Amino acid sequence: MMKRYFKQELIYGVNSKIYYMMTLFLILLFGITLFLNYKSVVSTYDEYLRTLNYYEKNNLDIEADLAGEYQTKKTEDGEMISNPILYHKDTVSRYIYAASPKYNLSQLLESSILYFPVVFGILGLLIAINDFKYKTIKLKTVRMNKETFIIAKQLAIAFSSFLILVVGLVISCLIGWIMYNQLPDNLPIVEFSFEPAILSSSMIIKFIFGYIIALLFTELGYTFGTIFKNVYVGMIAIIVYMFILPNLGSFDLKNSIYYFAHKIFDFYGVIAIETPKETTFVFAALVILFVFIISFIANIFVLKKRSSFES
Repeated sequence: MMKRYFKQELIYGVNSKIYYMMTLFLILLFGITLFLNYKSVVSTYDEYLRTLNYYEKNNLDIEADLAGEYQTKKTEDGEMISNPILYHKDTVSRYIYAASPKYNLSQLLESSILYFPVVFGILGLLIAINDFKYKTIKLKTVRMNKETFIIAKQLAIAFSSFLILVVGLVISCLIGWIMYNQLPDNLPIVEFSFEPAILSSSMIIKFIFGYIIALLFTELGYTFGTIFKNVYVGMIAIIVYMFILPNLGSFDLKNSIYYFAHKIFDFYGVIAIETPKETTFVFAALVILFVFIISFIANIFVLKKRSSFES
């Protein structure tokens, strides 16, 4: 019985075009990251060429500086760079590496901190709102008991989040591969090598973290949709929280997400996030788990207390 209701929820999501829309939206945002990294390669290469020309015009020792080291120092007027030619060459090399198939998937998952709250928050909102919009919640909660309805919804949320994430990553990686193969037309990438330090974590860990973020915000979006029955209220709440309100410290969900992101990802490309405030692995994990539990309990409470015939 549960399997049938679960399938019905998935079919409803497909027929309502929710899954298609959110997959396309995710691919679009991933595409922006890929495009920005591609443009960063080209622009930093141009900067490298200008620096190279300056060295040649002033008879400076290029080889000696390229064999040396560089330092950056923040000043009141901006950033001061010693040995700029090596700095620009290393920057080009790093962006090329970030655009390469070796790192492409990692960079897309790094963007989960920026994009997933919006994409998957909206997914959860739409899953909840459509039941009220098309009055299907009456039919569903009368035909099956509310406990079965809640479980079927949660399973559909977990599976649809996973499916949208995987499809979005596969298609975006293909796009990234195509874009990377266009780079040799703009610059000699073989002249720029980048040897990354030991990666912070395996690709499996990175994917699991990305999926947890996707599932977390789908659940939060669904909770907001269930409570407010309005897409815009929930959407504004998520955007204001993630991108406008400051990080409040160790008890803040954002801080916990930032903490794990800095532990898991390397951020060699264009993605950069705020440095977390002081916290611990256990405390950050408990904060994320607490938000999951509170969101789930809120869903159960609201659906149990609300009449099936309330629109």
